[in-house]
Amino acid sequence: QVMVRCVDCEVYCRNRLYWARIIGFVVCLCLVFLYICQGPPALKVNSLSGKVSSLHVPDKVSSASLGRGPLNVVIVYAFDCTNWTSAWYTVDGIFWMVQEKLTYFAGSCLGYIYVISTPNTYTLDMKVVDPTETKETGYTKFAWHRMTCTKNMASGLAEAHKMISSCGHHNSIILFFSDGLVNKGDFFDGTQNFVSKVPVHTFTLAGDAYNHVLHSIVANSPGGKFHATAVPERPNLSSPFSKLLDSLLGATPKDDEKPPGTVSGREPLDVVIISAFDSTNSTPAWYTVDNEIFWLVQEKLTHFANSCMGYIYVMSTPNMYTSDMKVVDPADTKETGYRKFDWRRLKCTKNMASGLAEAHKMISSRGYHDGVILFFSDGLIN
Repeated sequence: QVMVRCVDCEVYCRNRLYWARIIGFVVCLCLVFLYICQGPPALKVNSLSGKVSSLHVPDKVSSASLGRGPLNVVIVYAFDCTNWTSAWYTVDGIFWMVQEKLTYFAGSCLGYIYVISTPNTYTLDMKVVDPTETKETGYTKFAWHRMTCTKNMASGLAEAHKMISSCGHHNSIILFFSDGLVNKGDFFDGTQNFVSKVPVHTFTLAGDAYNHVLHSIVANSPGGKFHATAVPERPNLSSPFSKLLDSLLGATPKDDEKPPGTVSGREPLDVVIISAFDSTNSTPAWYTVDNEIFWLVQEKLTHFANSCMGYIYVMSTPNMYTSDMKVVDPADTKETGYRKFDWRRLKCTKNMASGLAEAHKMISSRGYHDGVILFFSDGLIN
């Protein structure tokens, strides 16, 4: 009897051990299954309601998924562009500002339209924004057209609508720039009565003789606005204007648009050098100012973070003046040379005051109060 009981006990123990192993194996499988489905315990411990998603994450997130859909923008040069005037240079700078900002809106389109009164033609183009195109590389034509102006063109607004509709996007605006003068001709005919289907934002570059028309355009535009403050002479140097464009385009302003002071507490300084003598030929005076003083000031301004430097000189033959201004680039030296930024060559006009009037416009574009002008004469009567 003792032997039978011992054998029975041994069998009973073996059976229990067998089933214990099977149950343990099943429990392990369940734990592994839960681990795979719900994620590692460490992640769950650190997350109140976290869950590992089985969805595939794309390598690149589109602008639409970020809430920024494609945007169509047409820039209208609502003034005579027969000659390269100061107004033309200003709006051309704005074109490249908008181009750069639209690179953050995938699939956006940018177009332009301008008129040449002699002959009576207008030019336009529009294409998907190409991030590789900059002011330095230039613009590659896409659907470029030059045609004869007809009646009721409404300063290009009618053509701008055609360009926008061809892109098929519903998110569109028109930026309309006037030189502040009264312009006549076929291109400007019918402007005040034109009813826009998209927001039109109107700007004046100088005078106010055309402001009543700009107000009419906005009144016939859904969500448009007349911006009373004149566009700065060099908008690409103006933080306030850059932020205004950001707000119109729905972009996020850059954090570095407001220049910081240096560690030593030195605020940005804007300097314009005027060569107040005839620079048609390379005289000793020209070499002194351009070859020596310019680069001396350039080097010193590198210690004032985000400072600007500009220059103006005149050539009496022909009667032209040349100017440029940009944020000081430490990479530009006397050895490497100066890289153009907002370079302009224009005809001299009355009351230029030896370039002082232009120098003030250049400094005012920045919006800073800390600016100086260095004025150099060759000692001769010019």
